[in-house]
Amino acid sequence: MQCAINQKSKRLKPTILSFFLAAAVAAHAEAPAGYYSSCEGKGGKQLIEQLNSVIFDHHNVGYGGLWTMYKDTDTRSDGTIWDMYSTKHWTYKAEQCGNYGGVGDCYNREHSMPKSWFDDASPMYSDGFHIYPTDGKVNGLRGNMPYGECARGTTPSAPSGIKALGKIGACTFPGYSGEVFEPDDEYKGDFARSYFYMAACYNHLIDDWHSDMLAGNTYPAFKPWAVELLLKWHRQDPVSDKETRRNDAVYKHQHNRNPFIDHPEMAEYIWGDKKNDRWSANGEPTLTVAGGDVADMGYVAVGVKASKTLRLQGSNLKADVKISCQDAAFTVSPAVIPASTASASGGASFTVSLTAKAAGDYASAISVSSGDLNSVVTVKARAVDGIPAQEPRYVTATSAMATWAYVGDGTAYTLTLSGPSLTNPVEYPVDATKGEYLIEDLEPLTQYAYSLRSEHLTSNVVEFVTGEAFPFIELASSPYPESVPGEPSEAYELELYAENISDPIRLSIDAPFELSADNSVWAHAITIDPEQDVIYVRICSDTAGKFGKLLLAEAGDYVNDEMYVYGEVAERQSFAEDFEADAKGCGTYNGCTYHGAYADWHLANAGIWPGDKPVHSGKQCVRMGRNSNSAITLVTDKAHGIGVVKVHAAEWTSNEGPATFRLEYSPDGGDTWQSAGTATADSEEYKEFTFTVNKPGQGRIRVQQTAGKRFLVDDIEISDYTASVETVEGIAWGAFSAGGRLLIDAAAPMRVTVCGVDGIVWADDLMPVGVTAIDVAPGIYIVSNGAEARRVMVR
Repeated sequence: MQCAINQKSKRLKPTILSFFLAAAVAAHAEAPAGYYSSCEGKGGKQLIEQLNSVIFDHHNVGYGGLWTMYKDTDTRSDGTIWDMYSTKHWTYKAEQCGNYGGVGDCYNREHSMPKSWFDDASPMYSDGFHIYPTDGKVNGLRGNMPYGECARGTTPSAPSGIKALGKIGACTFPGYSGEVFEPDDEYKGDFARSYFYMAACYNHLIDDWHSDMLAGNTYPAFKPWAVELLLKWHRQDPVSDKETRRNDAVYKHQHNRNPFIDHPEMAEYIWGDKKNDRWSANGEPTLTVAGGDVADMGYVAVGVKASKTLRLQGSNLKADVKISCQDAAFTVSPAVIPASTASASGGASFTVSLTAKAAGDYASAISVSSGDLNSVVTVKARAVDGIPAQEPRYVTATSAMATWAYVGDGTAYTLTLSGPSLTNPVEYPVDATKGEYLIEDLEPLTQYAYSLRSEHLTSNVVEFVTGEAFPFIELASSPYPESVPGEPSEAYELELYAENISDPIRLSIDAPFELSADNSVWAHAITIDPEQDVIYVRICSDTAGKFGKLLLAEAGDYVNDEMYVYGEVAERQSFAEDFEADAKGCGTYNGCTYHGAYADWHLANAGIWPGDKPVHSGKQCVRMGRNSNSAITLVTDKAHGIGVVKVHAAEWTSNEGPATFRLEYSPDGGDTWQSAGTATADSEEYKEFTFTVNKPGQGRIRVQQTAGKRFLVDDIEISDYTASVETVEGIAWGAFSAGGRLLIDAAAPMRVTVCGVDGIVWADDLMPVGVTAIDVAPGIYIVSNGAEARRVMVR
C-alpha cells in the first residue's frame, strides 16, 4: 500500500581570517590599532565599500551558535539575558523558545533585519550583529515588518510585572505608510547601527535583497525615507555602554566589529551631512544631543522640582562641553563635561531641572557647546497646580499604563477612568509613590480618559485610545502520531488556540503529515472556522523515519510559521517467530524441520525441548549445540525483502559459558549466504541482538554458531525492506505532550533540562535515544538541550 490523499543569488566572497584578530581579542576592548586605517580619506560610496572589505571576512558561528554567543553578548550584570523587545530578564538557556503563547513566555533569536529579506542566506542568517535575543511573542508579532515610526501604534499585551517594548501600526514617518514595528526609544539607535552594519558588511550582496526599506542597490542601499529614519534614530540615541560591550563580545566570537559603534560619525560620512567629505579617525570634531531639537518634560507640578536627563555624544572634541539655559527657571547639571568624557563611546549625560512657580507653559533653549561647535535643544514643560498626570505608556488593545508625577499629599491616590463606552467612571486606589498603574480589561480601539486625585489635589485629564487587538494562532497541544510504512496512523487530535482572528484559518503541512477538519477527509491543507479549536493530524509514509514538519497557519494577513508537528513511521515487523508451535520430532540434536508460526525452519545440531529453561517468552525456545554445525535456517522465502533482524539469545547455563554466532542472509533461496554480523551470547539473561540487512526481494536468514558452548535462541523478528531505515527527514530531537505527560524524543543521547515558566526545574538528566516520558503537572514548560529549546504545553 502507498500513502496518498484524494483530494537571484550571488557568490559570497571567500573567508580568510587574519590570525592577528583572534590573538587580539583578549587584549583589546576596542578596535585593534589600524583596524580602520584603509578607510582613511574615503567617504560616501567609497567608504562603505572599503568597510565591506574590512568587516565581511569574519567567522560564522552558525545559527545554533548564537545561543552560546548570547551568554557573552547579551547578558546583564545579574546574569540574565538582555531583551530589547520586553522588560523581561530571561534566564539563560532555561527560557529559550520553542513555541510560545504570550509575552514573557520565552526568548528566541530575532533577525532585526528579517531573514526573508535576504532569502535565509548565510552568513547573514547567523550574524550576531543584527540577531538579538528577544521576547518570542513580540518577535512573532513583528514578523517581517520594516522598522518605522507609528504615532498611533499599539504595544502587545503583557502579564503583570512585564512590559512589551515597541509598537505596531501604520507608519507615520514621512515617505512610507505601510505597517511597521517601532522599537522602544531606548534601543532605536542600536537597531539603526545594526542596519548600517548590515549595509556595510554585505554591501556586495545587498542589491539583491528585497524590502520596502531597501533601494535595490549597493549605495545608498536604503530608500530615502529609510536613510532619514535610521539617521534620526542614530543621532537621537547615541552609542550606549551596552552597545560598546556587545561590540567587543561579538568581536570575540565573530572576529569582526560594527564600525558604527566604534566610530558613530562614519554614518554621517556615508549617508548624512558629511557624505561629500572624507573620513578620518582623527578628523573633525562633532557634537550631537540625543532626542532631536525638542525635549518634552511633559506635565510637572507647581512648586515641585522636575528633572529630565539628556545625553550627548561627541567625537574628536578638543574643548570641554559647556551647557547653559536661556530661561533662568531651568537649571542644568553638570554645567561642564570634559571633552574626553563627551568623546568617549557612549557619550555623557546631563540633567535639566525645573521648579515652576505657577501653572502654565515653560520652555528654554539649552545650549551645548565645545569650542566652535554648538547644539541647541529646546526643553519644554507644562506646569499644573496639582498632580501632573502624564501620557500613558505601553498602550495595548486591552490595557494602558497610566503615569503621573508624585507630588506628596499622602501615599494613596485615586485614579478615575472614564470614557464613552463606560456607563459610569471606574475608580482604582493606587500607590501614589509608584507613579504608574496598569489599567486592564479595556476594549480595543476605544477612547478613554483618566485623572487622579489625592486628599487635597487633583490632576489634569489625559485622553488615550486603545490599540487594535493583535491576532495570533498557537498550538495548545502537539501530538506525536505513529505508524508503519504504507499505512496512515490513527487520527490524533491537535488543539489550536486562536485569539482575535475573524478570517477563516488556513492550515497547511507537507507530507508525510495530513490534516482533517472532521476526521474523515484528509489533505495537506484545510480551512477551518476561527472558532474551531480542534483538528486532526495523522502521518503516512512509504518509508520509515522520524519526521518534523512546519504547520503553517494563515488568516487574512496573519501568518504563523513557527509551529511544528513531529511524528514517526516505525519499521514494519512483518515476521515474528516465537517457536511456540508443536515441536514434535525436534527434541534431539539430530536435525529436523520445524514448522513455525510464520515459516519452516531447518534445525541442525539444535533442537526444541518443551520446558527447557530459560525462555525469552512463552514455554519453549531453540537450544543450539556445541560446534559450528549448529544452525537455525529459514527454509521458506520471506516476501517483501529483509530489513532489520532481531534475535534474542542467552547462555544455556553459566557453567557452559558464552557462545558466538553469525547472522547470515541468502537472496537466492539458500544457494549462497552472506554475513550480516556476529554476536556473543554471554549471559543467562536474554539479550536482543540487532542486524541490519535491508535487502529487497525474497530472502532467507540463518543463525549460524561459530564458537563456544550450547546457547538458547528465542523470538526472531524480521522487518520488511524499506527504501531507507534511516531518518527520512531527521529531527535531532523533539519535545511534545501526550496523555498528560511531557515526552522527549532524542535521536542521540543528550542532556535535557525541563523548566516550568516559573523557573522550577522538573528534570535535568541525560536522555537516551528514543522517547522518554516525564511526569509533570499541567502547565507550560521550556525544554532545552543547551543549544535549542522547545516550549510545550501539557494538559
